[in-house]
Amino acid sequence: MSRKLLNRIRANSLAGKFSLIIGTSTLLLGVCFVILYQLYGFSPLRQQWIENRVSDVGVIERLWHVSPEFFDFKLRSYMVDKKKLYIENNLAQQDELSPITRADGVLYRLKSAFEENFSNKNIRTYADYSENQNPAFWVIFPSGTESDDVLVIKLFVSPKPLRTLDLVLIAIILSVVATAITALYSMNRISRPMTQLAYATQSFRGVSGYDPLPETGSDEVVLLARSFNDMAEEISALISNRTTITAGLSHDLRTPLTRMRLALELLPEDTDPNLLRAFEENLQHMNSLISDAALFAKGEQERPQKMNFRDLVQSIVHTVDKALVVEWFGAQPADIQTAPNALRRCVTNLVQNAMQYGKNVRVQVRVTQEDAEIHVLDDGPGIPKAERQRILQPFVRLDKSRNLETGGSGLGLAIVNQLCLIHNWTLEIGASPAGGTDVAITIPTKVSSEILRGTSDLAIQERLADVK
Repeated sequence: MSRKLLNRIRANSLAGKFSLIIGTSTLLLGVCFVILYQLYGFSPLRQQWIENRVSDVGVIERLWHVSPEFFDFKLRSYMVDKKKLYIENNLAQQDELSPITRADGVLYRLKSAFEENFSNKNIRTYADYSENQNPAFWVIFPSGTESDDVLVIKLFVSPKPLRTLDLVLIAIILSVVATAITALYSMNRISRPMTQLAYATQSFRGVSGYDPLPETGSDEVVLLARSFNDMAEEISALISNRTTITAGLSHDLRTPLTRMRLALELLPEDTDPNLLRAFEENLQHMNSLISDAALFAKGEQERPQKMNFRDLVQSIVHTVDKALVVEWFGAQPADIQTAPNALRRCVTNLVQNAMQYGKNVRVQVRVTQEDAEIHVLDDGPGIPKAERQRILQPFVRLDKSRNLETGGSGLGLAIVNQLCLIHNWTLEIGASPAGGTDVAITIPTKVSSEILRGTSDLAIQERLADVK
């Protein structure tokens, strides 16, 4: 069994649970069938076979006492061919015989049956394992007179009851195999649409270009796919409408801002400089707020490009502050597939936030074979652990550390969080060693654009093939 199949049927997966239920029920059914057959099928059959052997030997023993001369060649041949009983004149193989104990199984049952039926005959019984077939059972009848004549009968343990049990076990094994194959097929029919839906959920970010799920298969799967496609279409339409409205408002608001800026420049030269500076800062703040709101509402995903990761991060950081030095840890990254503009926006926002609320800012990059982590650390007041998720919401600022006096639109981290979600990056907020904030972006270096917006059916099938 391949590693991919083992991963697919792991215990916590739907396939694993389905296989566990089917396998357990089949095993219990097989065990119950074996027990019932042992009690009501095999045991009675074996007992009947023992009684028949005792009866046949009893007939021979009576004939031997009544008419010893009747033991001719024809009788002996008949007993061998029809009854599988061998009549001997002596114990020529006595050295190879051994007493019968409980460990001899069916031979011990034969011995008990013969001793019970011939309790007054003073019989002797032995086991013989020298033959290259089934074990032999020897029973010796004394003549009961002064002569030394004895009747020696040898019979082999019939394999029929054992072969019947073997056939039952083979049938159970075949049924288990057939059930397992059926379970795997049914599991595949159930888990494949669920896995496909999971990857479609990962790829959907509410933007245009989404490939709907195929509405094929059973009625339940078709209903699930249709419901998801309807939901995705409604969310995409909602986001598109929000983007359109925000873009319109942004355009309409920039017009009066431009007029106000023009009026500000036309004021007399003897106007109070402090008043002019205050107006200019307010206009700049309003313009930044409108730009951030438009960017947040747009929420578009950028197509990944092959970029030199080290050069890209260095240029982004130096654009904000040329004095900042990027600290690199781990392997030196080569070219990777990433969205450069989205990454530029995220890192720029994080560095600007860190510089705004802390005095000492550090940028660290840790690279492994699987991903790259960009850490922006500051020594500011930090973000309480209970507020680290809430701060990612739009227009949320902490009263103590992020207030209106320090500036900001309240959309910086929200924009970073949204871009990370769209591009399948991970955003984490923690505490820095200096007591401030450590904001980290994790970028999978081996994840291709298949899990991004616009995932095609072929791409999904390729992803599904990876887990098979």
